[in-house]
Amino acid sequence: MSTFSASDFNSKRYSSSRPSYPSDFYKIIDAYHDGERKLLVDVGCGPGTATLQMAKELKLFDRIIGSDLSATMIKTAEAIKEGSSDTYKNVSFKISSSDNFEFLGADLVDKQTVDMITAVECAHWFDFERFQQSVYANLRKDGTIAIWGYADPIFPDYPEFDDLMIEVPYGKETLGPYWEQPGRSRLRNMLRDSHLDPARFHDIQVSYFCAEDVRDEVKLRQHTEKPLLIRKQVTLVEFAEYVKTWSAYHQWKQDPKNKDKEDVADWFIKESLRRRPELTANTKIEVVWNTFYKLGKRI
Repeated sequence: MSTFSASDFNSKRYSSSRPSYPSDFYKIIDAYHDGERKLLVDVGCGPGTATLQMAKELKLFDRIIGSDLSATMIKTAEAIKEGSSDTYKNVSFKISSSDNFEFLGADLVDKQTVDMITAVECAHWFDFERFQQSVYANLRKDGTIAIWGYADPIFPDYPEFDDLMIEVPYGKETLGPYWEQPGRSRLRNMLRDSHLDPARFHDIQVSYFCAEDVRDEVKLRQHTEKPLLIRKQVTLVEFAEYVKTWSAYHQWKQDPKNKDKEDVADWFIKESLRRRPELTANTKIEVVWNTFYKLGKRI
């Protein structure tokens, strides 16, 4: 994804402003995974958000490798790791595309040596068929493929912000024209059209969670599977910083025709306060994301 690979992309802001993933979700992955835990590869790892979380949250893997095509992201991931003393001694990072496992070395690549492969908030950019082929070539028998992601958050306690949560990212006069496609549309659809191949994987489990369900206890109880529930307390200023991590925002800022326009993220804060004047820019409110996950085991 070219924007995240740009040398002027703010990967540090991306790392600090993006949501992380709840411990309960890693318990789902732990319970799903069978067998050895020698090697986990996290493809499309970005600044290492999930990679480093998995090193702490999952039952111990001997080695965890995060790979990403963006040297900018890998540099940030390595800096975060190095700033954490010995916490992540089993973690390393490599610059690589999602379907290239050559960093494993000639003795291991494409020889079914990986115990778990994850793809977090990135698979919408992949050639999904080619990615599956590479996963199949590198995952051991009954090894785990885990794919998950999020998009399109809402503020559950402020339904009057719902249209704002569409206007900011997708409005014709805001960020809508600046998303790279078809990746963004795939993510908005929670990868519903990208299926794990039952000829390659078994025990396939899929979950989709709609953020609006948190407003309805009945709908919440109707989830037969355990959903990936990403919720966070943020200020409007912090949410605006999250907006600034979007690739579309980066592209919008690069477009000369927007040079004299009000910043989209600043406009979001101003418009939110206009609608709810009892709030301040630093009032903590809850945000919840639409999410999905797909799990499978190599045949």
